[in-house]
Amino acid sequence: MNFCSSRRPRRAFSGNSAPGDGAGSKLNLNTNVESLTKFWPLIYSIIQEFWNITEPHIEDSAVRNDIPIELYLYSELGLSGFSIKDFQKRDPFTNPEQFEKVFVRLNVKGWIEPLSDGSFRVTEKAREGVRHIVRMGETQLLDFKSMPDHELERLALLLKQIVAESKATREPPEKWAILIRFRVADEHSPLIVQIKEYLMDLFAYRDDSHLSAARPHFNEAGIVWMVLGSLWKGEAVNAQQIAEKMIFRGYEADDYEIAVQAAVGVGWAEPADRADTFRPTQQGRELREQAEHLTNEYFYAPWSVLVQDEIDELYDLLTQLRSELSVYRRSR
Repeated sequence: MNFCSSRRPRRAFSGNSAPGDGAGSKLNLNTNVESLTKFWPLIYSIIQEFWNITEPHIEDSAVRNDIPIELYLYSELGLSGFSIKDFQKRDPFTNPEQFEKVFVRLNVKGWIEPLSDGSFRVTEKAREGVRHIVRMGETQLLDFKSMPDHELERLALLLKQIVAESKATREPPEKWAILIRFRVADEHSPLIVQIKEYLMDLFAYRDDSHLSAARPHFNEAGIVWMVLGSLWKGEAVNAQQIAEKMIFRGYEADDYEIAVQAAVGVGWAEPADRADTFRPTQQGRELREQAEHLTNEYFYAPWSVLVQDEIDELYDLLTQLRSELSVYRRSR
């Protein structure tokens, strides 16, 4: 599951969540954003562990119950209504024709219903179907006993505070993904499942943050920004390689060739030394780096709800969780 790939402090929890007497200094984000950047790679690696454990069983359950797997994938884009316009709020990088084809199939099968404005209403049958297959996947987490409950409770509480603050603080970034995504877990769910849900909330907020930072530069031309990202990361050097790397986006090499030339035209990319290869210009690199910096500023702003001791504790607990989940996955 991949889409792309945060708000002003207002204390969301008045109870004392810090160890001991709760004393400590609030984060000064002007000086601490760089120290927090280690968190996102760690969080994303944990999300991947959760996916590796749960998604094969989600897919199996979808097949057994004749539930389209796209409903599960699109649940991160909300399960109240479907439209190209809304989907592109979180995913402006996928060919919209892919969405349109799936909408037709889901409509024929009665999972969504057309509305007069061209959008679709998602049926309760679809939401129940997604709840069922997600819970089937999450049963694979119920035997996770590698961390004591008090540590899982503590981790859940710290994540809950960051998620709540992310929803509450002022824009930018525009709050869409974190608010619209379909959540299955609740306060009655097992702690490990609640933690997974909070991390998925942060995944959504990371997308909100990146898109708010980047969209002013690419507007509707998400494919051009995607080309710049591929060149900047060194993942590909021409349209054919980008098409192979990004096959799930639904574009052809010819589409990427046009996008590469557009990136050259606006000064983001230039021909490299070898024929038919490209690299980012200095302007393109600086633009991408500025967007990454602003993404981090947006994403980590709500973390000021925690004091430094809590931040340190959170990192230790997340590091432990990643290690234990990796062992647990290999033991399955």
